[in-house]
Amino acid sequence: MSTATVLLVLAGVVAAFTLGAFAYLGVTFALMTPHAEPRPLGTAARSLFYELVCVALVQPWLPLFYLVGRRMGGARDGVPVVFVHGYFQNRVDFVYLARTLSAAGLGPLFGINYPFLASVKDNAARLARFCARVREETGAAKVDLVCHSLGGLVALELLRQDPAHVRRCVTVASPHGGVVFRGPILGAAGRDLRAGSALVREHEASRAPVPVLSVYSSHDNVVHPKLTSALAARGGEDVEVANLGHFGILFSRSVAAHIVAFLRHEAAPGGVERVDVGATTERADGAGESDESVDEPRALSGSAPPP
Repeated sequence: MSTATVLLVLAGVVAAFTLGAFAYLGVTFALMTPHAEPRPLGTAARSLFYELVCVALVQPWLPLFYLVGRRMGGARDGVPVVFVHGYFQNRVDFVYLARTLSAAGLGPLFGINYPFLASVKDNAARLARFCARVREETGAAKVDLVCHSLGGLVALELLRQDPAHVRRCVTVASPHGGVVFRGPILGAAGRDLRAGSALVREHEASRAPVPVLSVYSSHDNVVHPKLTSALAARGGEDVEVANLGHFGILFSRSVAAHIVAFLRHEAAPGGVERVDVGATTERADGAGESDESVDEPRALSGSAPPP
């Protein structure tokens, strides 16, 4: 096969992936609109584009992270942090957060891969075993959990069953009240994810046994309405951001700052935030840096992190 043919095939694969991702995101953003706060069309378009960029840059590496990524950096002698991925994903989703937490001196950092089609309870047992191996390897008495989407339900099920070895837990864009999507969701996890499922009802009747932070977006294209992710009524703490999609929320500097502050027991770095995706912020040295800019800070949903 000639080089030109190989390049043509690769270009076709990239184009097909990009078009498929754009179609998926377009549909999910349209389904989200009735459940989200109104916003200007330009802001919605930038949010969708940012989501597409994050997906396009990270998801091609997903197959590789079934083989690598169990250790994701971090300090050597701190409280271990275990990343818990979501539905149809793996630990590749945490490459940005791992870099940010490492820079903040947190960790050591570990990423679990689990069979996302299995039930939440089965995967909670797998997570417990993984955390036990991490504690044995590091000599730590407890771990912190940082979770995305379905991973938040897996973590809360672990906390419901055996919270003794978890110090703090962060969930990002997790559907704690279940998803309202009526289409097909594959696997036993799909049944657990439904609003009103037996698992969701069990979780709603329980309270957080350790400090738990739920970070969610008022414009999540998969998990909506936003109160689906709230945990304040169950003894947790909620932080809401705006204009970030279900995947892009993992690549937000302001979201990462909330997670770092919570794991460090620090005061929260802001309130409910509106994130203007793709805008330019000014660093302390005056140089422009492309990232999310935050305006219109409002009060936190919930109380300050427990000491």
